[in-house]
Amino acid sequence: MTYGDALDYLKNMATLGSKHGLEDFRGLLGTMGNPEKSLNIIHTAGTNGKGSFCGYMSAILMAAGYSTGVFTSPHLVRYNERFSLNGAYISDEELAEEISLVKQYAEEYLDEGEWFSFFEIMTAVCFSYFSKKKPDFLILETGLGGRLDATNVALPLMCSIMKIDIDHTEFLGSTLNEIAYEKSGIIKENTPCVLYPDNKEVLEVVKNAALDKNAPLYFPEDVRINIKSSGIDGTVFDIDCEYFAYENLTTHMPGTFQPMNIAAVLTGVSVLRKLGYDIPDRAVYEGTANAKVRGRMDIICKKPLIIADGAHNMNAAREFSEFLKGYDKKTTLITGVLKDKMPEKLIAALSENADRVIMTIPDSKRGFDPRGLVSDKRIFIEKPAEALRAAVGFDDSTIFIAGSLYLTGEILRLAEGEFR
Repeated sequence: MTYGDALDYLKNMATLGSKHGLEDFRGLLGTMGNPEKSLNIIHTAGTNGKGSFCGYMSAILMAAGYSTGVFTSPHLVRYNERFSLNGAYISDEELAEEISLVKQYAEEYLDEGEWFSFFEIMTAVCFSYFSKKKPDFLILETGLGGRLDATNVALPLMCSIMKIDIDHTEFLGSTLNEIAYEKSGIIKENTPCVLYPDNKEVLEVVKNAALDKNAPLYFPEDVRINIKSSGIDGTVFDIDCEYFAYENLTTHMPGTFQPMNIAAVLTGVSVLRKLGYDIPDRAVYEGTANAKVRGRMDIICKKPLIIADGAHNMNAAREFSEFLKGYDKKTTLITGVLKDKMPEKLIAALSENADRVIMTIPDSKRGFDPRGLVSDKRIFIEKPAEALRAAVGFDDSTIFIAGSLYLTGEILRLAEGEFR
């Protein structure tokens, strides 16, 4: 199978829809020799902050000298982005080889007319690939929810549950407690779990899930953060709670919400230390400063200054808008959202503190047409490429991209050479 053949296969799988239940997927992995059982896994779920958790934790572990794999989703430009080892993406040749292997096992396992979902295939590729590479750690991000997610076949050494908010209600439920129940489904017997600090509303749900599994729960409830400086280049801050204390930590990922993400990561570091792993403070400082997550407050061009962010639900939109409120330069926001994301409310939240807004339609069947929301501040340009051209031509304001990962991916492709 060539890389092109592999991409065609994945695109076809993406049209077949998702499935519920893990029995068949466990069976598939069994025929493959259960590659997931050979891995030291850190499993993470949550509505927001999973990508940041993966980015910071992997950077800290690498700074401590551990080889570290990361499986994340979705990708923004290329499928390869989902699989990284020590910061490098899987090669085209390796990805094609792994997809070919999993496809063969999947076709042998299922009867005619049955299929594994796209995400199950990608998760099987993850386990197969990393079992061969043998990293010291694999940081595994759930795709959707937790309890029924394909990644939940893993038996991790630790899990984390990041910020929980309302999203994907058609699959996970319409209340915070229902969503928290699904996310906390990743908690395993006698396995420590870290809960993001700002999750007090769902604490009882997660506590009960942990008690049911006799799993130690680490909840940094009273995190004290002193931000010393914050801007487009990042944040310098002091942070402490019952599990750790650090002064003058630096993150180059913009956003005053990042220290709370880091609090969950550092709680996880303290758990790993209890488990016997050597992670010196030097690695914490170095890793926190080196961490970067593509498409998350990501400076993709400096002249003009273009920053792409994956904010695509209400919680992330509020954090994004709060960042713009404290930004001291003129801003132009390009936004495009999906129909199933409370689009009118999401656009209003994202737009609140922007000086100018260009609304567009992401390249997705679920893309929302926002032309009915045009106002004095908000204009409509249908194609993202044309919206970007217009934003570049307006003035010397900073251009922000937010609202959909589809839109973020499109803008990244343009910035990488397709934009003319």
